[in-house]
Amino acid sequence: MWKFLFWVIGVGVVFGGGYLVGVVTSDEPSYQIMIQEEGGESQPPNGAVLTDVDQPAKLDSLLGILLQKQPAEGVTVNINEPDASLKLMSPQRSVGLTDHRIWFTDNGAVLAEERNGTWQDAAFFTISERDASYIQSIVQGEED
Repeated sequence: MWKFLFWVIGVGVVFGGGYLVGVVTSDEPSYQIMIQEEGGESQPPNGAVLTDVDQPAKLDSLLGILLQKQPAEGVTVNINEPDASLKLMSPQRSVGLTDHRIWFTDNGAVLAEERNGTWQDAAFFTISERDASYIQSIVQGEED
């Protein structure tokens, strides 16, 4: 009888401890994307902060868009006047991982990625019209 009671208590402690560790460690996001409209008429500008805790599907979709961007050459944009900016950050480590500026076009969007700590050496990419529309909907707060 005592062996059975100790066994039940032991199993309860193991599973209860695992549950508590999961609850305590899962509240802090490990990645976040800050996306904001630039130069808009609204004050403050439209935008969103997406985390892997609160909006994991949106964050994964934006990461997928960033991974599927295509290199672009001969892009002419005003580097200092983007339509939006997008930053991927790790709040646990207090570090920015990537910094992008976005210009929306009729065919999608042009992305500039900061290189070597400056925008003068930026690398340019393009994304599809569908992906650009998704980003715009998040900036405007329409995507739920």
